[in-house]
Formats: sequence, structure tokens, C-alpha cells
Amino acid sequence: MIRKAIKAVLQPFAMLVRAVLWPVNRLLALLLAGRVNPNSVLHVSYMVHIPFETVRHLRRQGIKADYLAIGRSPHWNQCDINFVPSPIPPFRALQEFWLFWTVIARYQVVHAHFMYTISETGWELPLLKVMNRKLVAHFRGCEARDRMRNMQLHPDVNICQSCDHHPYVCQTMSAARRRVWAEEFADATLVTTPDMKDFLPNATHFPFFSPDVTERNAPPSGRPFTIVHITNQPGIEGTAEIVAAIDILKAKGHDIDFRWFSNIPHAQVLVEIANADLAVGKMKMGYYANAQIETMACGVPTITFVRDEFMTDELRASGFIFTTLPRLADTIAHYMANPIELEAKRRIARASILKLHDNDRLAQRLAGEYRRLAEV
Repeated sequence: MIRKAIKAVLQPFAMLVRAVLWPVNRLLALLLAGRVNPNSVLHVSYMVHIPFETVRHLRRQGIKADYLAIGRSPHWNQCDINFVPSPIPPFRALQEFWLFWTVIARYQVVHAHFMYTISETGWELPLLKVMNRKLVAHFRGCEARDRMRNMQLHPDVNICQSCDHHPYVCQTMSAARRRVWAEEFADATLVTTPDMKDFLPNATHFPFFSPDVTERNAPPSGRPFTIVHITNQPGIEGTAEIVAAIDILKAKGHDIDFRWFSNIPHAQVLVEIANADLAVGKMKMGYYANAQIETMACGVPTITFVRDEFMTDELRASGFIFTTLPRLADTIAHYMANPIELEAKRRIARASILKLHDNDRLAQRLAGEYRRLAEV
């Protein structure tokens, strides 16, 4: 509370610093517009593994790609540039000024994941436009969604029904401002799953890259049937309903070891996946996401829910097992009773997901988009 009070007192001084620096920024934008690294892109996000891996794939395509992570995380610590904002607002304003002109302004393209930028106000976005830099707004989750619209469009099942974000991320002022930023400043808008086009209809669906993991051996026999569930957001995942389905099966005498992992390091997630017979996740969103790609890449058949309009022949032929929450217990029971069918899914899980999320193809597509933007 004391820290928040001090921050509130000092916030006007930060605004004053930014106001004083604004004419300097405008002048520098005109003078330094030509100082740019060709064929370059800077990925900006909070500290997480996904942008780090994206940058590695882009470098293989000849793109000068770097990753700027904002803040720190107990679960991931790899990036090219780590910006840790000062808790003192005027100092943060000076940090932002220095970082923008020494790092960010040199890139042709700034690719903002989750609509993260170095500032809380977005002061740098107009400068990027003045300098003819290109901004890619990459929505990856609830920062793209409208809670009321989601519940109206999909009243039977949606991830907003039991949301455990407080306050709702989609309804905060910062989220609303970021959506406006995307509409006003973005030269390209991407979404990681097609359900987000309900809220950003003009966005392009750009799928996740597949993780750089090795296939696990088949789980050992002679132990309980092991099911893993990985989520940091149980309220939007359908975790309560998944647990209820498992409890129903256990009450009927099924020997199940249900392992639910939350807020653990990414490397540990991959270790825990190794012993699983099945994975289950994303049962309310209408499409699968990164955790399901990771379990499949490890060779673990994965239960998930995909809306009918997004279903394809490639998905049906994959190692995914598609069902709904009301049918989840029956679906698990079926594969427990039919190990040959489960093994058939296991044999194709990894190859099918790597085909759906081919890293070279996706990196080539993204590199092509950067080059297109740079030519405009």
C-alpha cells in the first residue's frame, strides 16, 4: 500500500518528465529516422519462452531478430534485452526514453506480443510511425477479448464464464487502450487462435510455433493411468469441470493419477509430461493453445475442444482427441478401455502436431510479412 501511495504521488512528475522530453523525441524522430538496421525485428513481451523461441526460428530465416523482455519471471529468464522498469515513475520515464533511442528505434519492425510496449502510456507509438517503423500487434489471449460479447456469442461454453482474473483483464483500462493502439498504430494484427477473430475480425490468424522438444518414450506400465493438465488459469480453462469428470471416473473404480500443474518452470512442465498417458486442456475456449501443442510434441495424445467452424480434416486425422466437457468422462473412459486406440493416437501425436505447426513454414511466412511491411 505504501509503495502504491508513493507511486501515485510521483506519477505527475513522470508526466512532467514525458512532457519535457516530448519535443526532444519529435526532433530525434526526424533526425534519426534513417538510422535503422535493415531486415530487423524486435519482439517485445513480458518474460516468457514463446517470443524467445520465435526469435530463434526467425534467425534461421536470415532475419536480424531480437527479444526484449519486460520485467522478470520465476519461470523463464532467457532474452536478448531485459527491461526492468523502475518502481519510481519519473525514473521509469527516463528509462523508457533511453531504451527507445538506444535500442528500439533502430529496428525496422517492432513485434509486440500481448500488446506489450515499454511504456504504460504508449508515447513511443506515434514516434515509430513518424520514423516509418512498422508495428505488429500480436494478440495472444484475453487482452484481445470482450467478456460480454464472448458470453453473448457462446452462451453455452466460453472461457469467460468462470474467469478468475480480478479485475477482468479484458475490461481494464490498459487492455482497452491496447486494443485502440492496435487499431490506430498497428501495420499488421495477428491472433494466435482463430476464436479471437470474434473480437478482432480483421486480424490474421498466425498459429503458434511448435516447441523444440524431443518425443518421450511410452509411459511405463503397471501404474495408474496418468492424466496431466497444465494451466496457470484454472477459471478460464475448465479445470473445475475437468476435475469433476476425473472424480466421476474414480468413483466408478478407475485407477487414475490426475496431475494438475500450475505456475511451474517451463522445463519442469516438459519433464512432467513424460509420464502421461493423456493430456487434457483448453476445454472452453473453442480452440487449442500452446500447452496442447507442447504435450502433443512430446508424443502425448491430448484431449481438447475445438468449435465446429474451426475443425479441419488435418485436425481430425491428428493425435488430438476432440470432445466437450459434458462428454469428457465418457471420452477418457473410452480410451482407458481401448488401449489400442490410445496407442494409435500416441503414434501419430508428435508427427501430426509438427506438421500442423511446421516451424520453418511459419518462420518463412512471418519473415515474408516483415519484408512486405518494410517495403510499404
